[in-house]
Amino acid sequence: MEQQDELFQLIKALSKSEKKFFTQYVNLYEKGSSPIYLQVFEFLNTEESYNEERLFQKFRRDLNFRKNYAVTKHYLKNLIIKTLRHGELTVREDRDLTVYILDVKRLMAKGLFGMAKKLIEKLKEEANTEEKLMDAVNLIAMQRGLISMGYYRNEPEVNLDALDEEEEALFEKIKQLREVMNFSIKLYGLMNHEMLANPEEAMKAIEALGKKKALKKFEELGTAKAKHTFLNFWTLYYCATGDYKKYLEFANKKLHFVKHEKIPPTVSNWLILAYNHCLSASLLTGDFSEIEARLSFLEGMELQSQFHDSDRFTTVSIFGLLYAIAENNEKKIRHYIDYSNEGLHRLSPFIRRTFSYTLRSIVSYAYLKLKDYDKCLVEVNDLMALTNGEVRKDYVGHVKIINLMLRYEMKEYQFLSYLLKNTYRFFMHYLYTSPVHNFVVAYMKEAMKSKDEKKLRALNEVYLSKLHALRYHPTEADLALVMMMEDHLKTTEAK
Repeated sequence: MEQQDELFQLIKALSKSEKKFFTQYVNLYEKGSSPIYLQVFEFLNTEESYNEERLFQKFRRDLNFRKNYAVTKHYLKNLIIKTLRHGELTVREDRDLTVYILDVKRLMAKGLFGMAKKLIEKLKEEANTEEKLMDAVNLIAMQRGLISMGYYRNEPEVNLDALDEEEEALFEKIKQLREVMNFSIKLYGLMNHEMLANPEEAMKAIEALGKKKALKKFEELGTAKAKHTFLNFWTLYYCATGDYKKYLEFANKKLHFVKHEKIPPTVSNWLILAYNHCLSASLLTGDFSEIEARLSFLEGMELQSQFHDSDRFTTVSIFGLLYAIAENNEKKIRHYIDYSNEGLHRLSPFIRRTFSYTLRSIVSYAYLKLKDYDKCLVEVNDLMALTNGEVRKDYVGHVKIINLMLRYEMKEYQFLSYLLKNTYRFFMHYLYTSPVHNFVVAYMKEAMKSKDEKKLRALNEVYLSKLHALRYHPTEADLALVMMMEDHLKTTEAK
């Protein structure tokens, strides 16, 4: 795995305008000279991956560089963060109003109340538009101070009673949002953590959440953020309870809401999340009516933030590959393999390793699907090395299963017998097995008893029907494993 480095990740996260501002800022204070930290910045900016030895080789003539590198890195990292603050630029594609509220306080401290009043009104309008509710509350408190000093004497509509009413309405919106958010956070925790440890109790708790009165009044919610959280809750709820038709229904509702309702202008990740759920639900229900148009739209999106772009990329690559495999479309499979490999390389600092493991597992199976056994073997061996010692044993297990499929396709039957036993023991010692992994364990237990290929094909036919009835929490990893197992069992059965 490529070595990760905080400074390198920070530099790669900067937009073009942020990089330009940084170099202008340095040149202004260094008066045209080229200090070593600026040279390091420029070198790392051109690199595609972080390699410390290449860096030291670049500056080998500077005898003190290696000795002082840690100090240089620390200074450069802090300076970049400082310029982000001064340049009012962030990777979130919006601006932090708290910085400007501090500017208001500085103006008031200097007695510049007229200037402060204009800035308060401008920021308050922005806070309301972007639903930054607590910022709006803070600005109302400042307006009260200006009223007491007579700065609103010519604006009788701005008075203490009006501000009280405005503040009470804001607090009601904050209360609604927090209530719905707390239910959504609780649901997410039950689905992704407690479900593994105690599935029966977790499912009871999930069903109890679905009966909360606060989650029955969409039209009464006063903010777009609360409504989006409401729709997100029900989308996840039906996903967790296995009602995939309802899951698709609410995923479509959420996508329609994000595309057509008035929402804060800085939440591009809502759109990506909505498409993610729609694509997942399409694969789970087998409803592919809109999947190609949605994949195409996401591929064409351009985002300034590379963090958001990595979310967009993983959504397209994972679901695009799974769809192409399900459709048995060789041209699309090759397209999404190339798309995935390019994106994994370009966005590697911003992709969580869990997504990277999942995507690369699907890529390795895609090579197997194309009967490109050499590339599949290279990918599997690389993943074996990467996941060695990985805490998340499910990712290790996925690679082992693809390796079994590969050895079967390559007709390495003697080695396959050893691998089956090895993989079976691995899953038997895995403490928290999901329904998918329990299915795999049961299948391997029976597969080890099969004496010839004919019996194995018959076994695959039986387990294919069991797989169709399997209920599981469809994380990207488990969904991918189920679809790859289904495709392999179908393919083997047809031989």
